[in-house]
Amino acid sequence: MEFMSAPWWSALLAIILIDLVLAGDNAIVIGLAAAGLPKELRAKAILVGIIAATVLRIGFALAATQLMQV
Repeated sequence: MEFMSAPWWSALLAIILIDLVLAGDNAIVIGLAAAGLPKELRAKAILVGIIAATVLRIGFALAATQLMQV
């Protein structure tokens, strides 16, 4: 795929939209999990949740890339 071509921009837009949907889903789950915690632990739980979601998303993307090369 040629850089800066129409298919390239289309693929980039699709990836960005998928990432936004997944990020919104993660935010809802993290918020629901943190809502029941005491106020002093809530911020820490949200931070840990965001970090864990990011690490898992990167790990799954790397695994999917490896599987697609098979």
